Amino acid sequence: IYEWKGTDTTILPMVLMAHYDVVPVEESAIKLWHAKPYGGEVKDNYIWGRGVLDDKSSMISILEAAEAQLAKGFKPKQTILLCFGADEESSGKGATAVVSYFKSKHKKFDLVVDEGGEISTEDNKSIKAPIASIGVGEKGYVTLVLTAQKAGGHSSIPAASTAIDILSNAIAKVSQNPMPTKLTPPIEAYLKSISAYNENFYEKMALSNLWLFKSTVVNNLTKQPSTNALVRTTLVPTVFNSGVRDNVIPTFATAYINSRILPGQSSKDVFDYVQKTINDTNIKITYYKNYMTEPSPTTDVNSKYYKRVEKAVRGVVKDVVVAPMLMVGATDSRNYREVSDGVVNFSPLTDAKGYHGIDERLQIEDYKKCFNFYTLLIQQTK
Repeated sequence: IYEWKGTDTTILPMVLMAHYDVVPVEESAIKLWHAKPYGGEVKDNYIWGRGVLDDKSSMISILEAAEAQLAKGFKPKQTILLCFGADEESSGKGATAVVSYFKSKHKKFDLVVDEGGEISTEDNKSIKAPIASIGVGEKGYVTLVLTAQKAGGHSSIPAASTAIDILSNAIAKVSQNPMPTKLTPPIEAYLKSISAYNENFYEKMALSNLWLFKSTVVNNLTKQPSTNALVRTTLVPTVFNSGVRDNVIPTFATAYINSRILPGQSSKDVFDYVQKTINDTNIKITYYKNYMTEPSPTTDVNSKYYKRVEKAVRGVVKDVVVAPMLMVGATDSRNYREVSDGVVNFSPLTDAKGYHGIDERLQIEDYKKCFNFYTLLIQQTK
């Protein structure tokens, strides 16, 4: 935690935050990279390396913007806190500890800005202008553990079904029966915000009249994974374990199903839905206790917090369409909602490539936008 004291301590502080931990690089994938994963190479108008997008671009540009303003003798009226986490990609215990510390000191905060929404020129081909999606809330997170048990034995005399068969059928039922769709307030606000810029007459008419065409719009959103995740609580198997040798029928089979939960629903709703969908007493369902969080509250799109970020976005990107967005992934900032009503998620990256994958890289022009974005947020505090 770095504190940059303002001249008026009666104003609630602003928080600029980021995390500097990264996910690992698969050893087998290193040869597929076009630069050293941890080399920090600058070439072809990009900065290359694991974490350059997620989320060192935010952290370093926050520090550079602060240092540049300090060098000019800038004195903020509003106190600014720079808060950086070290384990966001695993559990976020660092951010949890920081917020616990703030709560023990009875601290409250004004605007809190973390990574999140970005700029897209590719998501909607009917809108020619870039769309800046500002995150105002996050989906929840829960993982269920499914366990099937049936006597195993020698693979030469198999029964009609095994623990693997039972569990596979259960997973298939979940995959074939997704949870119902739901249009949440942040996504409805997003659709209304972009409707005026849509150059497709039929799409524009539908978006402008959601009261009449809501079901059609939502159905269209379900056709792509990225937009389907905006209108339903998702369920996906991520881990499957069973067996010890190729000639032994296993007694147990386990699978993990990960869910990202829409606002208005809960981890219990997910549990109950999966249990009802599988409808098999041979399957035991439990919560994976390593990590779980309910959907976050949402920041008001008409609030001063949202407007401040919107103003900074428009200051770094010309002719941009700004719209609120629901975050489908979890960030450290969800913890800060206990101490602030103004949590907003945004990074001025355009069509970023390589998150958690091969050839993670950041356009140098995007890094300049990051620096300018945080500079404007800092300058707003005067």
